[in-house]
Amino acid sequence: MSEGTMMAVQVGSETISGDMSPDVNVKVVQVPIPTPGIGEALVKVRRAGICNTDLEIFKGYMGFHGIIGHEFVGTVKHVGSCEGGLCVGQRVVGEINLPCNNCVVCTEGPSVARRNHCPARTTLGIHNQDGTYAEYLLLPMANLKRVPDSVTDEQACFVEPLAAACRIVEQGVIHPQHRVAVIGDGKLGLLITKVLATEESAGLDIFGHHPEKLALAPRNCTTHLVKKLADLPADMVDMFDVCIDATGHPSGLIMAGKLTKPLGTVVLKTTCAMTNSDLNTAEFVIKEICILGSRCGPFGMAIDLLAEQRVTVDELISKVYPFKDLTQALRHARAKGTLKIQLAMEDNSGTISAGSRAR
Repeated sequence: MSEGTMMAVQVGSETISGDMSPDVNVKVVQVPIPTPGIGEALVKVRRAGICNTDLEIFKGYMGFHGIIGHEFVGTVKHVGSCEGGLCVGQRVVGEINLPCNNCVVCTEGPSVARRNHCPARTTLGIHNQDGTYAEYLLLPMANLKRVPDSVTDEQACFVEPLAAACRIVEQGVIHPQHRVAVIGDGKLGLLITKVLATEESAGLDIFGHHPEKLALAPRNCTTHLVKKLADLPADMVDMFDVCIDATGHPSGLIMAGKLTKPLGTVVLKTTCAMTNSDLNTAEFVIKEICILGSRCGPFGMAIDLLAEQRVTVDELISKVYPFKDLTQALRHARAKGTLKIQLAMEDNSGTISAGSRAR
């Protein structure tokens, strides 16, 4: 039985009041430590990642009420039953979708449908499930995956977004004869290129706005600095079998339509609202382009890539803040050009000292 209270960040409740920063709707509060039920584990959070989705939730996205955050690595402190193969003291990461396990999708559909598409699912720190910006969290033991000793806390905190990148491989849309383009040089775009660089293809290219970020792409990936659509080289049009849009902006989809060959595929990895009428669908219809959504992916593959050092992520960390400096961390995460910001729950030593990571 869990007792006592813990520090946590709640949004969308009356507890968010008073001691606010002028531009971030956040306050650390004391709440009861949750108690695991049958099949659940209490996890002490060691490190949490700040995701762009979190920043949108602070603004009201999804109408979420509760403890925010979904990227983490932690230590199992208590389990609600002896089933599930987890031991107290093990380091773990956790899949963020919690299926109901009772509906038709869960009982009759493929495992990926249960993982990603249960209509009654809750989602860690995003929808009806308290998340990772806290000293402790609860998850079903079935959602937890053990972290090998060779993977550091900093690296393990990337498993969730790295798994999202691995989903493209899991979907089977890329074949050895394909030339592939990734549009967007942010955190997710770079993770996607790192994953796809481990796969066989006829060529891998990334298009972005920032030379310093493009420099972090894998060596076997060709980089293109393209500030706006008008800068797109003419010889790149209709060159790619598969284009992956990781920009989070309508312009990324427009560029993908230009780059993709007739009968090719555009994979959408980020969501965005169309606030104008600049999108012309003629490119997609005339060239008979397939548009494929892609979201949460396989944790096992992501963990293996990190453990085998086939994918590196340390260079994507801009800074690590102690949890007590959350407001400063969020401001940094929102700043233009920032890559990954992490929160250290146990280590209050402060920031990463390597100048190459201090962005």
